[in-house]
Amino acid sequence: MRSWLLVFPLFIPTGFSTIVTRDDEISKVIRVPFSKERAPGFKPSKRDNTRTALQKIDNKDFLFYANITLGTPGQNLRLHIDTGSSDIWVETPGSSICKDPGSCETGGKYDNTTSSTYSYVPGLFNISYVDGQFATGDYAKDTLQIGGVGVKDVQFGIAYEGTSQEGIFGIGFESRQSGVGRGEKQYPGLVSQMVDQKLINSRAYSIWLNDLNAAAGEILFGGIDTGKFKAPLTTIPLSRRTGMNHATDFIISLRGLSVSNANGDTQVLMNESRTVPALLDTGASFTYLPKDIAAQLTELVGAETRSEYKGPAVNCSKRSLQGTVNFDFMGTTIRVDVRDFIIDATDEPNKDNKVLCYFGIIGMAEGSVLTLGDTFLRSAYVVYDMDNEEISIGQTIFNSTSTNIMEIGSGPSAVPSVTRPSRVVTVLATGSIPNGVSFDASATSTDGVGGAGSGVNVSGSATISARAYLSTCLLAMLSVFIGSFTVFV
Repeated sequence: MRSWLLVFPLFIPTGFSTIVTRDDEISKVIRVPFSKERAPGFKPSKRDNTRTALQKIDNKDFLFYANITLGTPGQNLRLHIDTGSSDIWVETPGSSICKDPGSCETGGKYDNTTSSTYSYVPGLFNISYVDGQFATGDYAKDTLQIGGVGVKDVQFGIAYEGTSQEGIFGIGFESRQSGVGRGEKQYPGLVSQMVDQKLINSRAYSIWLNDLNAAAGEILFGGIDTGKFKAPLTTIPLSRRTGMNHATDFIISLRGLSVSNANGDTQVLMNESRTVPALLDTGASFTYLPKDIAAQLTELVGAETRSEYKGPAVNCSKRSLQGTVNFDFMGTTIRVDVRDFIIDATDEPNKDNKVLCYFGIIGMAEGSVLTLGDTFLRSAYVVYDMDNEEISIGQTIFNSTSTNIMEIGSGPSAVPSVTRPSRVVTVLATGSIPNGVSFDASATSTDGVGGAGSGVNVSGSATISARAYLSTCLLAMLSVFIGSFTVFV
């Protein structure tokens, strides 16, 4: 799901990777490193002898991007990777938001008149988001190159009207394409086209977002990298809407949630009796939890809701707090350091302890599908398997330099190196929330967020903060009730 941000100009791509080696009979692996800043002599690495497409992801505090080319000759574009939506769309020089000189330069613009492989697709492209952002225009097909591989006849939207200068790289289920909700027939998405063109074996890909301060992560179409996570990698079936034969979203069951401090003391905030569905969404910057759970976590770190931030804010010095938030799924637990929920509120580095940060957990109304966004996903290695309607998830290894790519096959149990627990229930209840654990705040120089003597300085940051906070305002494009899902716990 796309959570919107009026994007800071993070970088302008200076080069795009090409295929280094290719053996059409055996090799279908493309390994192409991307980063925000590359040396002039940057060269992509060799392709491996497997059927996996690797694409590096540019990593910033709020959004993750893939550099692609579109058309023939290729036009350079930077698109926001979004597992919570299913349409790829791009900006064009003639659009209302890009026609002014200098606009849309960071994300790039696609000009269909200069591409020899462009074809028009009848129908109106029209996508909107819960905060009022939108894009409308035409559908088209063209050759899309990612990670050095050209994928032919990829359908996407060309935005002529809209509210963002950068396009979206939606790679969710085709049944969630914007037109399907209006009664239109779904079309083959990018991952399906990769399979049809024998670039990968099945509709599956893995994502490693990496550390908050890392320059890049990676997405592997058709493969996993065992060097990027700690075993085990646990496979969990996706939840389905009641009455539907297939999953439509990357939703799995969150069975419990707890916090642990530096001493290993643990407080359970939610247990199995309160199992709830949760969406894994790279398009959401923050993590959305039940209001009561979010309130307790906010209190534990000393965050407060401030009007100029439109949500929880915390003194950036609280990054020194030691502890983890533990997310329990079926057969595995993902631990997220408390500091990884504390996000810079401006695009400038914080040089002292007098700057407010966002606290990347937001409360949602009871009964909504929760969203585990980037503040959670950075700590998880996730395999999105659409063919088998499963998620495989493990604890990430930040900044790993180890690489061991394994091909995802086809058919059941296609993802290698996984464990597979399973149980099914359809009835959910609300559990109690015990008390008793506090984080050690002695390492911080200030307590709380504001007030006398806190040393907090908000002056000059409110405009930037409110603008950046737009990226967190998804609040349930998938606003459905827990009872409408069959969940696997």
